[in-house]
Amino acid sequence: MSEEGKIAFFTPEIAVDNSLYTYSGGLGVFAGGFLIAACKMGLPVVGVTLLPRQGYYDQYLNENQKMGVRYVNRTYEGILEPTGVKFKIPLSGSEVWIEVLKLPAGRFGTTDIYFLDCDIEENDALSRSNTLQLYGGSRDSGANIERKIAQSFILGRGGVRALELLNIPVELYHINESHAAFAALELLERELQLTADLETATEVVRSQVVFTTHTPVRAGNPEYGTYSDGIPMVLKMGSFGKEITSEVLRRVGGEPFNMTASCLRLSRKANAVSQKHGDVAQKLWHWVEGASPIIAITNGTSRDFWQAESFRNANTAEDMRFAKKQGKRAMLRFIEEHTGKHLSENIFTVVWARRFAEYKRPKLLFSDMEWLKSRLSANALQVVIAGRPHPDDYAMIDVWNWLYKRSTELPNLVVLAGYDLDMSKILKAGADLWLNTPRSPDEACGTSGMSAAMNGAINMSTPDGWMPEANPENCFLFGARFAASDQDAYDAEKLRDALDQVLVMYFTPGEWSKRQLAAKLEAEMRWTSDRMVSQYQELLYKK
Repeated sequence: MSEEGKIAFFTPEIAVDNSLYTYSGGLGVFAGGFLIAACKMGLPVVGVTLLPRQGYYDQYLNENQKMGVRYVNRTYEGILEPTGVKFKIPLSGSEVWIEVLKLPAGRFGTTDIYFLDCDIEENDALSRSNTLQLYGGSRDSGANIERKIAQSFILGRGGVRALELLNIPVELYHINESHAAFAALELLERELQLTADLETATEVVRSQVVFTTHTPVRAGNPEYGTYSDGIPMVLKMGSFGKEITSEVLRRVGGEPFNMTASCLRLSRKANAVSQKHGDVAQKLWHWVEGASPIIAITNGTSRDFWQAESFRNANTAEDMRFAKKQGKRAMLRFIEEHTGKHLSENIFTVVWARRFAEYKRPKLLFSDMEWLKSRLSANALQVVIAGRPHPDDYAMIDVWNWLYKRSTELPNLVVLAGYDLDMSKILKAGADLWLNTPRSPDEACGTSGMSAAMNGAINMSTPDGWMPEANPENCFLFGARFAASDQDAYDAEKLRDALDQVLVMYFTPGEWSKRQLAAKLEAEMRWTSDRMVSQYQELLYKK
């Protein structure tokens, strides 16, 4: 990179502090860790994202003892600073105003981050709602395909124009997940104004863009319309000039219009987020003609953000025992304050905490209730569960409610509402075992286990995402590596076997603390955002 040019990191969500409700899960945690490491390493990066003032949603336990969803408007005075930049972009035949706010470098240990906000007085009510909620909110709050496309145009087209108005020279655009695909399309439209040749214009854009893909299932990648209406929908929403025609959109994103395919065709290089995901992504997108090569750069997590000070200074097994005892006591106090339920610091504690999604299988541990009841009742183990489903995923909300109901009936089982960054830190510092149960090969990376290991929690996981790369001496793997018949039943049986074996090891004097220390040292050496960003510099950014 030149000294003058910046790397513009476009991302739909960022998690950098609990006071900023601009994330939903692992994608935001990845982005936050990336920008913290970039700041620490002096990399010339600026972040670009949307400002959803109501965030993803607030999760709470309602009066019926079921999970509730609510949206709360938030102001960010004292956190974000006005830049004085306001501008408008064409969107669906009209114009929408965007205001640019700034999180200054260093405030939460990050580089400069620019937030795009449409909830301003210059806009009508419909336009103001475009950025109000992360990913457009829920069906109950008015989410629809048009709003999701609108958000992508505000992030992509709006982000490119915002950086120009801020006089920030950009040498490289890094598109983090395909929700920001229209940044590359904005660059293509400009090149087509200079040359009528699509191939030439595409090559110019590709020289300026790199892309990170996170979703290993095609259904999870935004794709708009059917074969009859996908291109017209994007064309109408984009309010393009004469350069972007239906044929140009078709050649860039296919029909229906696939956002990831467009990113692959308009970037010079792309990356998956674990070695296994690299293989999956190459197979998943093999049909995209003219796609950029996909390499693998395994995610990391920010030690500066996630690791408690007591674990940072733990260099012996005895240090680890002491740090974990303190972390566990703090977690149990938190649980008692929020649920009234008392757990013991002397019982083996398993934590499952992450986004509630079907492929992550939050009920896998509950496949044999008699087995689980016997362990819980005998004080052999205690289980803590937390996480947020998508507000439109009624099946997973039902699972959350089912698990909560079980927690009111069974001893040593807790389900927590209100999962956020601060709660995640508490649970990782207190967990003996960090449980991860994705159905292989659907987990791209799953970085929560990395930050858990930094806080003395040992991982138990299916061999998916980053886990096959971990030292098998420092974690516990169970279940199928690839899709198989009766996979859920097979994995559930292997999980029970693995937990029974680990229970013996946990009470073996000295053995558990040594393994905790080894897992922590491995995470500090191999699974940090600092290592990850260094690899982005070397493997993705260099031409």
